Amino acid sequence: MIPSRFVPAFSPSTIQQFDAVAKRLAIRSPLFFRSAYTAYVVENERRTFAPIVVVDPAKITRWWCSCNEQLRFGDLCRHLAAVLATSSNADGQLTNERYEASFWRSVGFESFTEGRQVAEPPHDKREDLLRKYVMTDQELELLRRGAGSTRTKWESSAWYRWSKEQFIRFGDGEGAMLSIRDGGAQLALGDSELVIPKSAVEYVISAGDGAIARTSGFALAPESLTPSLRLELTPAFALKLVPVVIDSIGTIHERASLARFGRWLLLDETFATLRDVPLLFGDSGARGQAALFEVRPTTGLPFDRETLIPESEVFAFVSKHRHALSLMPRELVPQQLRDARFFEEKDEVSYDFAPATSELLDVDVVLHCGGELIPAADIAAARKEKKHVLVRGNVWIDVADAQFAWLDATRFYGAGRMLLTKLEYLRVRSLVRGKAVFRGDEATEAVFRVFDDLHDASAAPTPAALGIDLYGYQQTGYHWLWLLQQNGFGGLLCDDMGLGKTHQAMALIRALCHPERSEGSGREGHATDDSPSLTLGTTPSILIVCPTSVIDHWREKLARYLPDIPFTIHYGAGRGVRRDARLIVTSYGVLRSDLERLRARTFDLLIVDEIQTIKNPDTATHQALRAIDRRIAIGLTGTPVENHERELKTLVDFVVPGYLPATVNDRRLLQRLVRPFVLRRTKAQVLPELPPKIVDKRYCELTPEQRAIYRSVIESRAEPLRAQLRAGAKIPYIHVFAALNYLKQICNHPASLRGPLGADVPSGKWELFTELLDECMTSGLKVVVFSQYLSMLELIEQHLDRNNIGFASIKGATRERGAEVKRFRDDPECRVFTASLRAAGVGIDLTSASVVIHYDRWWNQAREDQATDRVHRLGQNKGVQVIKLITRHTLEEKIDALVESKAALAHDLIQTDDPSLVKQFTPEELDQLLGWDE
Repeated sequence: MIPSRFVPAFSPSTIQQFDAVAKRLAIRSPLFFRSAYTAYVVENERRTFAPIVVVDPAKITRWWCSCNEQLRFGDLCRHLAAVLATSSNADGQLTNERYEASFWRSVGFESFTEGRQVAEPPHDKREDLLRKYVMTDQELELLRRGAGSTRTKWESSAWYRWSKEQFIRFGDGEGAMLSIRDGGAQLALGDSELVIPKSAVEYVISAGDGAIARTSGFALAPESLTPSLRLELTPAFALKLVPVVIDSIGTIHERASLARFGRWLLLDETFATLRDVPLLFGDSGARGQAALFEVRPTTGLPFDRETLIPESEVFAFVSKHRHALSLMPRELVPQQLRDARFFEEKDEVSYDFAPATSELLDVDVVLHCGGELIPAADIAAARKEKKHVLVRGNVWIDVADAQFAWLDATRFYGAGRMLLTKLEYLRVRSLVRGKAVFRGDEATEAVFRVFDDLHDASAAPTPAALGIDLYGYQQTGYHWLWLLQQNGFGGLLCDDMGLGKTHQAMALIRALCHPERSEGSGREGHATDDSPSLTLGTTPSILIVCPTSVIDHWREKLARYLPDIPFTIHYGAGRGVRRDARLIVTSYGVLRSDLERLRARTFDLLIVDEIQTIKNPDTATHQALRAIDRRIAIGLTGTPVENHERELKTLVDFVVPGYLPATVNDRRLLQRLVRPFVLRRTKAQVLPELPPKIVDKRYCELTPEQRAIYRSVIESRAEPLRAQLRAGAKIPYIHVFAALNYLKQICNHPASLRGPLGADVPSGKWELFTELLDECMTSGLKVVVFSQYLSMLELIEQHLDRNNIGFASIKGATRERGAEVKRFRDDPECRVFTASLRAAGVGIDLTSASVVIHYDRWWNQAREDQATDRVHRLGQNKGVQVIKLITRHTLEEKIDALVESKAALAHDLIQTDDPSLVKQFTPEELDQLLGWDE
């Protein structure tokens, strides 16, 4: 029967004719090579034909038959039909397809790869003809020169013809017997026996769903072994990790002692495979986070080979993976490792003072940890011996830690005591982490207490005082962007919100284009025959990706400031990318949807607005942007760090891929690394004329009714979660977050919960808010109110309606954002703008307002500041008062402390740059950046 996929190649009359004469057609000496087939077709026991047919998975691609040289597709002859029918089984699979999936093919290929010898099978010259039908001229020529690929060399080998012969002769190998002797494998079939490579055994085992293995007396136990590692501390204190496997009854086997056949391991008479389990000792934290020195790949250590961690890296390994070690079977981990304890800041450091006999202090410094006493003299001795770790019981001390560097210059006497000046003692107190405990007489106690009265005098370097005009700092930013692109580098422009990052990016676009060569109006849909070009004579292709909320912002700015450069807004229904479009603006969402269309192009410049959107490298948006082929990428953001410094590393990795090392352990080191590629200026530095922004926190109390609801939620929701946490239980983050949100909404207004619980309950914060609002309305001010809860915004808007106060609003579902912003700006009767923090935190201009009220606090101040800067930005001519409402004696006070600490993180990590200086590379820096260190 002809396989159904090839039936369209034959006319109905030919198929009927073939069905009628099929039994009278004799097929002799069938032969195949790749997807080409031939055979001798004898008709009526007299005439012999030798048709050739070549197929791909779906149809016939080439054919020839001596019966007629003018055969056409759709009306091929019955001889070709006979070859196809003979070359397929009942399921329609062709001989070559079955051969490629057979264990004979795998046995032959593995034998060929190992260089084994086999008797040369007879060569059928017809195969040479088939080769010409399916091999390219390049393959044939390279093969003739002896330089063919592995595939072509394999297909020209004796093993290839041998394996095809075995396949044709024995099919699926029914009756074959597999035996394992002295670690080797033999396959017996009929009166022949073949020694086969160990790597080929797995294909024999898998054949026929394990039929050969079971017939040969072997049991199959797939996924019955759990891979693991046994840990040993060597006499030199290196850590050796030896591969083991654990069987289904818990017995541990050395992996090296088991014979391996591909993916199968042999235990007695059972072939078993490994379960797919996560690698041990991978990086459980976020990528790029500044942490301990990475000693091995972040994905984990291999299960199939021994790993030796040198003594210099053992401490970092054990401290990083202490939890994983504690969970491993005791038979695999020595107690010193399994129950490892580390010196931490909560541990005590005793300073034992002897009575002073001179101006020097006689002191003995001892670390107290886990019931062990570790004198500083012992740590000094270990450092002198170039050791990296000191272990006492199950307590581990990182001898190489910088906090112990002072010991290298310290001289001891007696039983580990030392003589220190008062200054040296204070330095020791500042370096050694841990809770200091005094032991000595009253005369020296005063010296001990001096340290506790000192304040931390260390301060991060401050930016140089700046005094430039508005356009000077933008020119500096443009020069910096230009220098980057001239050298093929990307970068992050991280100016404060409202300082015109868009304008600086557009300056770069104009610099890359020749506007005098373009006669277009710049309006969407207009194209010119003379498109912009790069300075070096090439035509630039530019892609701008931004949040949906700022699409209109880019459209307006491009049309206003770059009217002679044609652009396309790739957004909305019926969108399409014109072939002549050189400047494209699209949104993150459209990018994900149309990725295949956009990634087909190469862009000279990719501008990513609000690039903090892709701070998580595992998101689909981040991966989609990485797939865009671009020469350089420029990121625009006012908040390069919101929560963790690893976010900055992710963004720098995107705009300057491959530049940062996998691990940066020190924040100051990270600052130095990112400095060439990050430019940041604040409003206070570059816009001294900008009216002041006064930030005011207003506090309120819960009403008695609120307090009762708050207490009941604490008892019913919060306390059970706290109990689980104290017990060490793992609680899904969503449960904790839900409880916190519930409490925050009670603080806002119980009625915002949209239920009977707080329908008629008064709110202290609401009373404070309405008082502030009345004051603003009486004073003729315009107000912007932010909240993260839509239900709270609805309560506010209902109040505004009842009091005939005009308002505009932007939330996630708002479509006509531009119209809402315009009404608030131009209509004097529109006094209030309500907005969700997520929907209106970026990309809009609300400078007609002079008061910002944050009804509730967001989880990080960077996001709040983004929203505030919708009002306090370029173009503002009034002083701006920012009011943050906080309910006392609730979690809102704690949230306030949290967001303040996150603001400090962002400030410390991303230093501002002096806008009066042109940011540029020295020749030496360029040399280092472009050089290759072997």
